[in-house]
Amino acid sequence: MSLGPDTGKKRGYHHKDLHNALQDVALRFIAERNGPAFSLRELGAAIGVSHTAVYRHFADRAALLEALTERGFGELHRYQVVEMARAGSDPLERLQALDEAYVRFAQENPGAFWLMFGNRGEEFTRAKARPDINKEAHKELINAIVACQRAGIVIPGDPYRIAGYLIMAPHGFACYSTQDREMVGVSNEILSARMLAEIALIPLLANPPSPQDIASRYFPAPVSDKITE
Repeated sequence: MSLGPDTGKKRGYHHKDLHNALQDVALRFIAERNGPAFSLRELGAAIGVSHTAVYRHFADRAALLEALTERGFGELHRYQVVEMARAGSDPLERLQALDEAYVRFAQENPGAFWLMFGNRGEEFTRAKARPDINKEAHKELINAIVACQRAGIVIPGDPYRIAGYLIMAPHGFACYSTQDREMVGVSNEILSARMLAEIALIPLLANPPSPQDIASRYFPAPVSDKITE
């Protein structure tokens, strides 16, 4: 499509459509380039609109990154809601489902994941603090931990400290999931998001499985011909 006269935007783009389209392309660039290595002018050119049209939606690149970060955490919360609905009413299943939601979000939204948790340098200081944007997603984790504590499944203790511990495992797994996990020997055959969630919870369970049960379930002895000298 060609630009209409003096419109500064591509024909067929309504205001909201262009706003969303700019964000979609920006996320694609971030995923492809492993970071926000693009200008607003380049972003407009990729969509076929003038850079002045881009500036009508975002004052500068920091404003765009802030909007994308907020959108990303909102989408992460949506993934949480979906996975917990699948898990049903069991408190432990719901807590483990949050790990799966986190990893699935990272795998399916690599650009947003990088932006939400990557280092944006000087532009980060101009954006909202991530904890403020992440309130809903973090609250789901806290509520799930408290539900498990009330059910006697998880040991008592500060749920915020427990959340800080629990988030590290899926975050590391998610980081590898957006890259080549085979390079570090973390294939789906060896470790899944669900398995990682279960293992990470073991130290926090009121009635943890025995070492023998843990070994047989999660770390079975390998077939002899797979063992390398």
